[in-house]
Amino acid sequence: MLTELPPRHRPDHLRAACVILDGQDRILLTEPRSADERPGLPWAVVPPGSTARETAADVARHACRQRVAAARLRYLTELHLPPGPHGEAPHDLRVFVHRYAGASRRTAPGPDLRWSPPQSGTGEGLGLDAASAYCVGELLRHGPDDAADDGGIRAVAEIEDEARRLIDPVPALWRRDGAARVVVIGPPAVGKSTLLKRHTARAPDTEHVRDIVPVRRDRDRDRDRGPGPDNYLTRYLRGDDASGFFCQMETLLLRVLQNLRTGESGVMDQDVHSSLAYAKALRLSGALSAQQYETYYRYHHLITSALPPPEAMVHLTARTDVLMRRLRRRDRVLERSFTSSYVSLVAQCFEDVAEELAPRIPVHHLDTSELNPDQVLARFEELLPVRAGSTDRRTDRHDQAQG
Repeated sequence: MLTELPPRHRPDHLRAACVILDGQDRILLTEPRSADERPGLPWAVVPPGSTARETAADVARHACRQRVAAARLRYLTELHLPPGPHGEAPHDLRVFVHRYAGASRRTAPGPDLRWSPPQSGTGEGLGLDAASAYCVGELLRHGPDDAADDGGIRAVAEIEDEARRLIDPVPALWRRDGAARVVVIGPPAVGKSTLLKRHTARAPDTEHVRDIVPVRRDRDRDRDRGPGPDNYLTRYLRGDDASGFFCQMETLLLRVLQNLRTGESGVMDQDVHSSLAYAKALRLSGALSAQQYETYYRYHHLITSALPPPEAMVHLTARTDVLMRRLRRRDRVLERSFTSSYVSLVAQCFEDVAEELAPRIPVHHLDTSELNPDQVLARFEELLPVRAGSTDRRTDRHDQAQG
């Protein structure tokens, strides 16, 4: 049984927008409400308990007046927007793309929306607000067709559906007696290792199962600290793009070993689902081909069917600017090449993975952007599953107060 969960910490600065294209590649834009306002992309504030992807799907549903599956959206970019000229608060904007293939010239979108033909090469010709113009320009630069077999990015969800179709049904090999207590996942520098070190220091009966994927993390390029691990991950992070696929397969195997060595007293620093998030990011960035991603996903899907699921998963998140600041502060050589767009993409892929797992295991989201390590630890420990035979700490306090 799980403890009662506090509401998800989600500040109101996160918004989700959607670039909606019809069958003629027209773009759906908002109508200006005043002479000072420019048209833009439909957007909404991400509410507590939701994800940017879910919110963008809701935006597309209301705009197109039809069902839109969140998994089918293509992630485009994230922007950090300063305060607006009319007192608007600064906010982060995550942008997705939806292909509305059924629209025709007579199709009426939702209220205060209109279809507009895009200008070639940039969104500035549409008279959009600056953020929307940038996003439309990015879309046109990459090509609006996200299902192309060559030259474009085939939708990750389509690849996964096809892989599941080819290998389902999978055998039920769950070993529930060997499940980890909780797994912590999240993008780099979100605070996974720091959190679990602090937790296990005050919980001696709990094992911190550390990330076992070896990476050479020299702080100084010019200083020889020994050969370090000569694995595909290190090679890829050093700039060998051809190692991307082999890196993912090698990491998947190591994560499986990490899962198998973890018992009911273990709290895991990442697992096989972390590998899936990174594989998605590599596919969406073009580092993996559709065939390579499908090959990886088939192995991932078969393997996870045979692994014991954890009792719960805690998904740590943070704003991209916070993650970048933490990455720069810890200054690991292999992370110096990380750009904000890459870190943002990885963070979004972790959100997608957590969302996919939620129907099968309890998944709890914890935004660490505005929290110090003590606050993160306190909230994490509220989310831990209550072990059989143990007593809920808050129930004890309640009983004492009633007594």
